Amino acid sequence: MTTAFKPAVAVDYHFTPEDKQRFTEALASITANPYTAFPAFQLAVRQLIAQERVPHSFVDACRTARARDLVAHPFHFLTNCPIDEGVPPFDFERPVQSKYELKKTFIGEGFLITYAELMGTPSIGYTNVNAGDIVHDIYPQKALYKSQSQKTLLPIGFHKDLANHFVRPDFVNILGMRSHAENEIFTTFVRNSDLLQHLGPDIERILREPNFYTPYDDLTTYNDKDSRLGQAAMHPVVQGAVDFVYFENRTIAYSDEGKEAITRLNEALHALKGRVLMRPGDFVSSSNNTGLHGKDVGEIRDAYQHKIRWSIKTVNVADLEPHRQHYKEYVPGHYAVVNG
Repeated sequence: MTTAFKPAVAVDYHFTPEDKQRFTEALASITANPYTAFPAFQLAVRQLIAQERVPHSFVDACRTARARDLVAHPFHFLTNCPIDEGVPPFDFERPVQSKYELKKTFIGEGFLITYAELMGTPSIGYTNVNAGDIVHDIYPQKALYKSQSQKTLLPIGFHKDLANHFVRPDFVNILGMRSHAENEIFTTFVRNSDLLQHLGPDIERILREPNFYTPYDDLTTYNDKDSRLGQAAMHPVVQGAVDFVYFENRTIAYSDEGKEAITRLNEALHALKGRVLMRPGDFVSSSNNTGLHGKDVGEIRDAYQHKIRWSIKTVNVADLEPHRQHYKEYVPGHYAVVNG
């Protein structure tokens, strides 16, 4: 049974069937491959926008979303978005390479890049995640199915994406491509402002001390074959006004009061969470600095469908320039690939 979002996360925009069809046809006209020729793909998306082939109501919705208060509204939820239909399941052992071989249309990718363009949030890649692809998959992989990564079959704790990486994205954008309604796999959300209010000033004070450690994420370290990243630094959990640098069950404390604060934080996360069963065409943009997200896994009634559940995602920044010293590939005003 689908569980609705709590009031903090409501459906912000729904594509009508007519708008979805027209937008899908426009995206299908792009011939460039985003995995082998991303600059050309991005240019084609920009041309669609300039030619006004993107639904006007969607453009207006994104304009409104750009102006929202991210502390109060960290999540932007859209439904009935354009996606690729009829894509075969990917190989469980090598899903990324399998995708390159099997996926011949790039409608979902086009939607993600259109959204990034309309929101003014450039997409970035990481050399240790799918070799720097700008768009990548949330899809199980045999070697990582027990990990805390986008390749797992297991629940994923609440987290800020790339929580302790030297380049942390400002937004995480996820588009549902394939799911099974009878499998209880929920995407979970909590507003950071609600967490702080729930925890109170004493716990917040402890969480603001630099006595915590979060290892680099599993997917980054899995692909860091020459161990260039070294060890992540100690850090406070709460930074700035409402930013949580945290990964549930991975972030650890080095003091007794810190350990108690982590326990209280985890309790608060699950007391406050909203969750949804993402359907094909559902999309959520999460503000990585003002909200946390994760994944709950309940009853699985179809194990095969669990293994082929699929979403695609991008991670995005408000501004490319502040991170330029960390880029392996950088096209100002367009995109970047982080060297790590």
